Amino acid sequence: MPSDNDQHERRQRTTGERTGARRAAIKPHKRTSNPSGSQTSSGTSATSAQPKPQAQPQPKPQAQAQPKPQAQAQPQPQAQGTLDVSAILTAWVNSLGRTSLSQTYLGSSLSRKLDQAARNFGIPKGESAFLILDATIFGTCKAGLALCSKGIYLRDTAGVQDAIAWTKLPSTRLAADAQSLTIGKHKIVTVDGIPVGKLLATIQKAIAG
Repeated sequence: MPSDNDQHERRQRTTGERTGARRAAIKPHKRTSNPSGSQTSSGTSATSAQPKPQAQPQPKPQAQAQPKPQAQAQPQPQAQGTLDVSAILTAWVNSLGRTSLSQTYLGSSLSRKLDQAARNFGIPKGESAFLILDATIFGTCKAGLALCSKGIYLRDTAGVQDAIAWTKLPSTRLAADAQSLTIGKHKIVTVDGIPVGKLLATIQKAIAG
């Protein structure tokens, strides 16, 4: 007959085997949870990625064409050409009538004074002379004036030489009498002062318009 100790050990061994078998049969089920607390289906995320809105291309501002500055018209000098002076001279000669010109040369008689006038009045080369006033007693042409294509070239009785462009004539003082002709600050003693003075006044008025 087994002793009480043997029976007690057998019962403990049997009880331990049963307890171990039961523990092996029951396995704990581990539960996986989403850290955020929401269940997700396999292969998909809880929130679908939203597409980023594409930046709309901004239209480039069109450069406005700057208006080109218009070239300002430069004032043209009022030129007195050869034909203008000739026409005035022709009308002036026709208006003289019986008036005699003692010291004035024009037309066919002009050639006799051209060299003297060019030298004494300072007429440049290339200028065309239409009238020459020799205001000397002995015909030396050391005083007087010449009406040319670009203006008046003169040498007054005091021996001062000067040139006055036609464009300057409207602002130039003119005076004349039976014994002298004054142009600006220059005085020329001549017996043809009145007729030549009238001619210069006619040209002055024509230029001034």
